[in-house]
Amino acid sequence: MEQLELENALSLLQCTLVAQRTRYTPEQVTWGQYDILELLRLRGDLTPSQLCEILAISRQNLSKFMRGLKSLGFIAQDRSKKDKRELITHLTDEGKAFLARAALGRKQNAQKLQAQLTPTEQAMFIELSHKVINALIADKLPTEPD
Repeated sequence: MEQLELENALSLLQCTLVAQRTRYTPEQVTWGQYDILELLRLRGDLTPSQLCEILAISRQNLSKFMRGLKSLGFIAQDRSKKDKRELITHLTDEGKAFLARAALGRKQNAQKLQAQLTPTEQAMFIELSHKVINALIADKLPTEPD
């Protein structure tokens, strides 16, 4: 198989998944913003420093993403009870509702795949997806300096 075919398949899959997500969450949230929301959902409240480290992004980019999420009402920040200089970022009810709609879309996409793929193909898809994800994140760049 040629590399171009693989690139095209990845591009088409990415475009299709984004289009599917947009059907359920039309708010025009960027990839970076969506990653922040998912991390907060999965890990709970986090500081900006923790988010930068996990996402391997600069403080400047994080601030830009978070401004948009705050304006949508999806996140809020409060002063830490332990260290008043530190801000703790958390999901709001609106942010949780947004993620619930995104989850509904993922569930419906999974149901479509389940109807189209045999159990063996589903297992292969899961295995190959994990292999692709691991290959793509293996060379993750270090966090940019602040």
